[in-house]
Amino acid sequence: MSLLRRDFLRQASGGLAALALSPELDALFPVFRRAEKVRIGVIGTGKQGNRALEELATMEAAQVVAIADVDPGRRKRGLRRAPSATLHESGVALLAAGGLDAVVIATPTHLHKDLCVQALAMGLPVYLEAPLAHDPAAAQAIAEASAWPNAFLTCGYYADTNPVYKRAKDVFRSGALRDLVSLRGHWRRKTSWREAAPTAEREKALNWKLDPQLCGGLPSEIASHQIHTLRWFTGFEPELVRGWGSTQLWQDGRTTPDTVQLHFGWPKNVLMQQELTLASSIGGTGIELSGTHGTIRLAGRHAWLFKESDSATQGWEVYAHRARFHQDEGYVLLADATKLAAQGKLQEGAGLPFTELYYALQAFVAAVQEKGPPACPASSALPATLAGIHASTATASGLEVLLS
Repeated sequence: MSLLRRDFLRQASGGLAALALSPELDALFPVFRRAEKVRIGVIGTGKQGNRALEELATMEAAQVVAIADVDPGRRKRGLRRAPSATLHESGVALLAAGGLDAVVIATPTHLHKDLCVQALAMGLPVYLEAPLAHDPAAAQAIAEASAWPNAFLTCGYYADTNPVYKRAKDVFRSGALRDLVSLRGHWRRKTSWREAAPTAEREKALNWKLDPQLCGGLPSEIASHQIHTLRWFTGFEPELVRGWGSTQLWQDGRTTPDTVQLHFGWPKNVLMQQELTLASSIGGTGIELSGTHGTIRLAGRHAWLFKESDSATQGWEVYAHRARFHQDEGYVLLADATKLAAQGKLQEGAGLPFTELYYALQAFVAAVQEKGPPACPASSALPATLAGIHASTATASGLEVLLS
């Protein structure tokens, strides 16, 4: 037994976790119990938690039976999406009540570790919103706990479960881009990240993203998602990062930048440029992988391949649907393209019908039912989480930070 697990069992309130591991409580805390519906508890019913509730409500195999949040108003809003769920004032209380097959943790990032470790110690499969944690020690602790016998943890990075990204990855791995030239990413929203509250204490809790002690800001919360996607595509690890941050719009006394530029150094002298901002929304979100024979663009539910004039034809292009971006014509990358082509529905298949979160939660529910592996285990999520944390450090210090 690891030191982390031993310490947790010693310190857990009321010996809850230790009891949960005993044979006589197997019925209370089953591991991967096959059932008609997976009984799920959702901890945290803020924006992301409510999105998870909305998606889970559409899945026949899932049933949200418990909801926890410290805010009464948020608990009630969550109940509207899961009317039969029991309400709890904390995640600890939800876990102690039992009766679950799995748990979704959508709390603020700095609260992930204790709840996640407790759930894993109880043998509950965990879906944990990304990133893993807000600091390296907490992220490492979660990764260690996920390696315990019978532990199941999947992290909410979406690339692994996005059907159109899987298709794009196949194209990339086939050599369609040939030699990698550069990587780019952008994430643009016009929103302050600040929330009003009736008391100063509640306002501080709600605005954790603007507290440098609790959150690494845009690099940690956002950049790590795109880093994970590019690691998953290329199989490479970023080696260093530099960052620049400023406040361009939200002059409200915050010390966390609302606009960040990051430069990551990848193997083979490949540079990644990344722009993250809360001050502009034009362009939304996108990732670009450019090579000597073409470029792949990724945008959530969509993906395209733009080929250079001297690139080789792979054969499938004849059946592909095309789209034009200014002077560039690209091939729309589709999931199940062969099937759609046979049905004459290539154009109808452009873009995923569901959100990326839906596919991630669907994969989680299926893995719990079928005793399958996690789509995005901690071993895959940890490097991206740490890269985001170190990017935040680089932005704050103005110094280059080595990642490996």
